[in-house]
This record gives sequence, C-alpha cells and structure tokens, in this order.
Amino acid sequence: MKRVSFKPSIQLVKLLSGFTLILLFFTLVLDQTNPILELFVSASICFAVVALYDLFTSVKQCRLTVSRQLPNNLSYSHSHQLSLKVENNSNDSIRFKPSDCVPKEFEITGFSDNYQVAENQSIQLNYRLKPLKRGAFSLGPLELSITSKFKLWQTQWQDSDQVDVKVYPNFNRINQSESLKGINNLTTTGLKKLKKRGDGIEFHQLREFRQGDTIRQIDWQATSKRQKLISKEYQEEQNQHIIVMLDAGSKMNLETEIGTHFDAALNALLMLSHTVLKQGDWFSMQSFNLTERWLPAVKGAQNVSRVMNHFYDLHPDESATDYMQAVNNLLLKRSKRSLVLLVTSLNDHDISEILPAIKRLQQHHLVALINIQNVSIHQIINAEIDTESSANQYCAAIELNNLYQFNLARLAKEGVIVVDTQAEFLLPHVVNTYLNVKHSGML
Repeated sequence: MKRVSFKPSIQLVKLLSGFTLILLFFTLVLDQTNPILELFVSASICFAVVALYDLFTSVKQCRLTVSRQLPNNLSYSHSHQLSLKVENNSNDSIRFKPSDCVPKEFEITGFSDNYQVAENQSIQLNYRLKPLKRGAFSLGPLELSITSKFKLWQTQWQDSDQVDVKVYPNFNRINQSESLKGINNLTTTGLKKLKKRGDGIEFHQLREFRQGDTIRQIDWQATSKRQKLISKEYQEEQNQHIIVMLDAGSKMNLETEIGTHFDAALNALLMLSHTVLKQGDWFSMQSFNLTERWLPAVKGAQNVSRVMNHFYDLHPDESATDYMQAVNNLLLKRSKRSLVLLVTSLNDHDISEILPAIKRLQQHHLVALINIQNVSIHQIINAEIDTESSANQYCAAIELNNLYQFNLARLAKEGVIVVDTQAEFLLPHVVNTYLNVKHSGML
C-alpha cells in the first residue's frame, strides 16, 4: 500500500492547543527565568520529540495488508455482500478506519467508523454494495486511515488495486425459470400452459403406444410389423428464428416502480432469450435509434451469456424514434421469415409513423408489436376526482387511452400480433407471445 497523506489526530490538535495556551499564560505571568517555565518548555520539547517519533513510525511503512472479495458480476439495484480481510503484521494493536472508493453509481453501507485488529491477527469486515446503474465500472482502491501508536497522527494509506466489474440487469429469477419453457410448472405469474395443435411440429421418434395418445399418432405400418401399437412422438419445431427490435429512444425513459420502460424491456427480453435458446431456436436482437446494436443469430443455451454481455450496458438516448429507419436496417441484416418482436412505448401520434414501417416489415416477417403502457395515464384514470382540474385530467386521460386502443386495434386489423401491457407484466406477455406463435405453427 502507498501512503497518500497524513494529518494530526484530534488528540494531537487538542494537546498542541493546550500547550500553546499554557505557554502563552506562563510567558505573560511568570518571569522568563522561572523554573516552572523552564520545566514546561522542557516538557514541550520532549512531547515534540515523541510526536515526531510517532509520526516517523506511522508513515514509514503500512503495518496492515488488505484484500477485497466481491462477486464476479453484480446485479442492478441488488445489494451484494463484499468482504474485506485486514491483516496486522506488527506486534502492536492497530486502530483503523476503512473506506472503499466506489463510483457515484454505487451505494455502499455497512462500514463502522473505527475498527481494531490485535497484534499479528486478522479480521474480516463485511459490507454491502448496491449498484444504481447498469454498465461497466471500475471500483477504486481501498483506503485505510490508520491511527499511530501514540494516537497522535492519522495516516492515509491506499491500495493500488482497482477492480473492473460489470453490472447486469437483475437476473435473480433466471435460475428458477426452467418453467418458462411453457410446458410444465409455470411459476411466473401470467404464463399460460398451451396445448400443441399437432401442426407445425417435427417427428421425433417411434415408441410404444401410451395411454393418452391419439389415434392420429399411431403408425399403422410399424404397428403391423411389430404386432403391437406403435405411436409417433413429436417434438416442437426447432431452428426457428426470433428477432427482437428494442426501441432505445427517449420514450423508453419513462419511469415506473420497477425502473424505466427500457429497464423493464431489457430484463424481459434477456429472459426471453433464455427461453428461446433453451427451446433450440435462433435468437437475434437489435436496438435502434442513435445507439444501434445488432446481435447476429445465436443458438443454444450456452449463448445466454453472450446475449447478456452484448446488451447489459445499453441505455436509451434522448432522440425521437425512427421506426422506418430501424426496419430498413433490420431487413438488410435478415430478410428470411422470422418472428419479429418490436418492443416500444407508443405515443398518441406514433401510429402514422409505425404503421408504414410495420407493413414493410410484414412483407418478410411475422410481426408482434409489444407496447409498454404509459402508467401515468392509468394513474390519472384511477385517481379520485375531487376538483375541476382533476376532472379535466380524467377526461383527457380517457380520450388519450381511447385513442391508444383505437390505434392498437387498427394495427391488429393489419395482421399484427398486438400486445399492450404494463412494464411489470412485460415478461410473461413476451414469453407467451413467443410460445403461442411457436405452438401454433404460424412461422
């Protein structure tokens, strides 16, 4: 560790102030040859020598070593426990105050003012770190403020080690989301169990007839050869292409109880990628506006981390959304028929802009529009009306909501799969949309 600075302790400041006042008093009251004054001056010199010795021993070398342990990856808005191991390599008990130099995008709690570690011993301190923003960050060096042996000085030491960390969206639920396949144990609120139609599914294998199999499943040729009922077993079609178009414009900055519309969308879509890749399908994703990112098609559950690493630090900009430009860019990359999930937050006037873009997209793809509702409209509609102003707001909100529903119905008439949902329920809606399309054989 390197020494950053040193300063007198509060005790030293108090002692120096006391010595100065006493010396001033003796100088004014006593004769300069008075033995009491001479004795006090001698004591002051001795104290100065002790203070200098204490300073020299405290700044010469740091007698503590520190190491910080933290998770490899951090989750947005989740409190993580970190540990700090402090070892005392000296023969004296040492008092110190630790601090962790973290960016302003982090909230740190759990450190007390002062700790003490006995001679030739070590202690472990636990504290908590909460990221307030997604992205890549560097955690600064650790700092220790060590009290000198005689408690006259405070020396600031700094560890030169910096740690690079990535703050991902909060994926605490992803480890329990095997049920998101839409087949068994649907534990996430809003997901539906869907029955397979039989169309658009692939032959998997022949097996013995089981109770519950339909007559249509029986392979009569194999049955006659083996002299027992043989059924055809099917599996879901795989190798289908799912493309996500994520609006990264200013409209996605709207705040909700779970963060912005963009945060909710990113969480849901990355969870969707987990489901799609587990199902054996291909997954692509494009963010659009000033910041455009494109993830070419990936397949296999092992690529979930690749999807996350490609988009975890993406944030919306302040520009207006250009749907036609986004569609044109996508068609240059992928024109073969796929399911395209266009995720945005529509304004009342967006229909004139988004409809031509969707029609162009429909020439090549099956399109699903996922609209995140403006929660403020519903808050006004559900609020108590007790003033003329609130009544006017209610009427305006009703009119705006009716216009939204009219525009969404207009899109549905054009053959668009329309999903209108609040940010909190976005995950089950996007997964259901994918599963409905997959099971129905619409692709």
